[in-house]
Amino acid sequence: MTATPDDAPEVGVYQASLDGRRLSEALRALGPIEPALTDVLTHLNLRIYRRDHAAGDRTDYVVLDVHGVSIGVQRREGDLYLHADTSETNDAVIAFEINGGGEIDHPTH
Repeated sequence: MTATPDDAPEVGVYQASLDGRRLSEALRALGPIEPALTDVLTHLNLRIYRRDHAAGDRTDYVVLDVHGVSIGVQRREGDLYLHADTSETNDAVIAFEINGGGEIDHPTH
C-alpha cells in the first residue's frame, strides 16, 4: 500500500492504493484460497482519496478498479455519490440497480 501522510497540504494530494496482486499473495501465504477469489483479487486495485471537509464530504472517496471498470463511492453532505467508469471497456450499456428496485439500463456512450 502506498500513501501520502495525513498532513498533506492539499485535497487530492493524498492517495492510498492497494495492488490486488500483493493482497492475493499475502492471502495465499496464509493457506489455501478459492481460485475465483484469487482471480478477482489479482485484478483488483483500490484507491482512496482524501475527503474535502470544506466541500462537505463525509467520507474519503474510494475507487475500486476490477474487471476493467472503476467504481467510485463517497458519502457527501447531502447525498451518496456513485461513479462508474467503463471508458476502458467496450460495454454499450450499464445495467444498474439500487436497493433491489430493478435494473435500469444506462447507455455508456
